[in-house]
Amino acid sequence: MDSIVHNLKAVNTQVSNFSQLYERKIEDITLLCVSKTKPEDMVIEAYNSGERHFGESYAVEASEKIASLKEKGYKDIIWHFIGPIQKNKTKLIAEHFDIVESVDREIVAKRLNDQRPPFKKPLEVLIQVNISDEDQKSGCLISDVDALVKAIDALPNLKLRGFMGIGKDTENRAEIEAEFAQLQSLFNEYKTKRADFDILSMGMTQDMDLAIKKGSTEVRIGTAIFGARVYKSKEMEQNNIAFIGGGNMASCIYDSIVKGFDAKNITVSGPHIEKLEKFKAQGSAVTTDNIEAVKNAKVVFLGVKPQILTSVLEEIASSGADLSDKLFVSMAAGFKLSSISDKLNTHRIIRIMPNTPAKLGLGVIAVSYDNAVSDADKALVKTMLKNMGACIEGDEQALNVIGAVCGCGPAFVYRFMEALISEAVAHGIDEKDARIMVEQTVFGSASMVIKNQDSTIASLREAVTSKGGTTFAGLTKMTEGNFEGIMKNTIQASLDRTYEFEKMF
Repeated sequence: MDSIVHNLKAVNTQVSNFSQLYERKIEDITLLCVSKTKPEDMVIEAYNSGERHFGESYAVEASEKIASLKEKGYKDIIWHFIGPIQKNKTKLIAEHFDIVESVDREIVAKRLNDQRPPFKKPLEVLIQVNISDEDQKSGCLISDVDALVKAIDALPNLKLRGFMGIGKDTENRAEIEAEFAQLQSLFNEYKTKRADFDILSMGMTQDMDLAIKKGSTEVRIGTAIFGARVYKSKEMEQNNIAFIGGGNMASCIYDSIVKGFDAKNITVSGPHIEKLEKFKAQGSAVTTDNIEAVKNAKVVFLGVKPQILTSVLEEIASSGADLSDKLFVSMAAGFKLSSISDKLNTHRIIRIMPNTPAKLGLGVIAVSYDNAVSDADKALVKTMLKNMGACIEGDEQALNVIGAVCGCGPAFVYRFMEALISEAVAHGIDEKDARIMVEQTVFGSASMVIKNQDSTIASLREAVTSKGGTTFAGLTKMTEGNFEGIMKNTIQASLDRTYEFEKMF
């Protein structure tokens, strides 16, 4: 995650340097972060670094991502659709996006206009011009631009803001510069006679310098910020996956997996078929038969409670199914690798302990491996879990500690927040306002820690603590109350209970 912050700093520095070199104002150039195929947590990291413009190319995937991020409070992101537009996807694009940069024919413009929700402001659009004259690229011909402009002007739910163009994929930079110059000339021609015609979207990682030189007001950068794009690979698709249990954490892991794996290769089993409908709706098979689920699976997630896991393992072991080619992943607290191995007679087992923020892609997942788990197994499972947050590897003792600190930790933080809210209300603050205050304080404080990796947390605390001041007085009471001792006992109590569970299983 830190690399995104580093990459953004480098990209913004490049944009600034090119702006100075070509005597452009940096404030006249927008950085569009191309987040297609990237998970929500990467968008959030870029957002927390100050970025607000994000570009997507796949309507279905993007619509889900946009809706999810809005539900989580990221409502001021400006979403750009930058890919080729299929007619059967215009409704999704019209409903979810703020700007569409790839309008290249009248029928698409009309569909976007007709399908724009009436309660939303007009959809801003750019005309994509095929400046490289390549058949494989979208975009209208320059000779057709005037007719398309007139067609868009007649559509009340669209607002034309400018042009977009993609340079030829060639090492001949003079050729690319000539293409950008041609679109710049066309843009300037229309800009002189139209109000709010102010976006010229040109330039990507490899040619942004030439685009800025030729007047681009928006550069579209993806790989240089987020790394190489992630696509569903054949290797991913060949791994049939089974979930024994479809509860809350299994659902969280499932949601992470289907961002990189085809849902139709997943089978979910549970005692109540009606509770598995959400998995079926996404294309997965569902069953009440655990053995049916496991039979053809290469990876089996054991998502049942510890007190039920023993009977499930015995059922699998006595079924006669060949387990030699299967990787088992358990999320049962207190159920050691050796206990699972004794039941299944295999050491190809991984234990994971996610915490609840993993549901938002902001979690910590403790991971521990048995001795027959290969490097390929480890890489596969980490790929499956990556959309949940950060994986921290260790032995089973480390897994217990991570579980006590990170698994139980959210509850401790929530209790601290409850106490702050209670005190604010006790001193006359409206309860709703008190919650907003505390939410933002905790979120902001965590963000300060994340964004200041070169500073110790103690130094951040000291920066807001003036000797003899109000914060100092409050911290003094925490010290008098033995706050560190309380936290030591809290973590130890959680660990002791974990050890008790281990003895039970």
